[in-house]
Amino acid sequence: YVLVEVIAMFAASMLSIVAVLQFFLYRRLKELAAERSKEIEAEIQRLKDMEAYRREFLGDVSHELKTPIFAIQGFIETLLDGALEDQKVNRKFLQKASKHAERLSNLVSDILVISHIESGQLSMNFEKFCIYDLIAELVDSLSYKFTRKGRDIHYVIQAHGLERAMVFADKQRVEQVLRNLIDNAVKYGDMKGIITLVLEPHPEGKVLVKVQDDGPGIEAQHQARLFERFYRVDKSRSRNRGGTGLGLAICKHFIEAHKEKIWVESTPGKGAIFHFTLSKAQ
Repeated sequence: YVLVEVIAMFAASMLSIVAVLQFFLYRRLKELAAERSKEIEAEIQRLKDMEAYRREFLGDVSHELKTPIFAIQGFIETLLDGALEDQKVNRKFLQKASKHAERLSNLVSDILVISHIESGQLSMNFEKFCIYDLIAELVDSLSYKFTRKGRDIHYVIQAHGLERAMVFADKQRVEQVLRNLIDNAVKYGDMKGIITLVLEPHPEGKVLVKVQDDGPGIEAQHQARLFERFYRVDKSRSRNRGGTGLGLAICKHFIEAHKEKIWVESTPGKGAIFHFTLSKAQ
């Protein structure tokens, strides 16, 4: 009897242990299932967000492409309908078609850049270079460009003792950022305006770069959205000036790829100042 009782007690203990193990196993499986469910939900949400982004992007691109394409089509049809033989208007229509073709080319180029960036395929090539020299060379080349277009733009560079400051960044990307910001300053500034490029020491041991224009300025409600794709303060005015609506978005991506910041400060009637930071070379 004693042996039977021992066996019975042992069996009961084993059953209790199995029951406890089953309880903990069930609870762990339930936790794993919940975690997996959250992961699946997160993945589904990510795919939904990507699809929403894709639809929004395609919608924006289609809308932006229609304007220059329809304009070019209209001018060509008018020329083919007889205006080609009219010496008073044929050159004018061809020049307008050429202007819209240039805008279409710029738009497609910017779309390819932004698609490349937002798909995570942006590669960076960091190097040491003098930021003042880059700005001076850029101003020299752009002065000729805008003089040809009938703009009497004056450039001022204020270095604040940083004429030989070396930064560690992707020179090509920084040049593109500066080109876009200066191009914007020219487009929205006065016909005979002044564009000021400023270098200043930054409290965090960086170099602060500013591009300032003397245009109409930007109201506060628009400033937070300026760096969004295809966002325009004045849509008709921006298109007439040849903007693609992607320049500032590209600037933001390039600067953030350096783990730096870009922002705007503006008061209506007093122009706008675009700022970005760069790391000093060690």
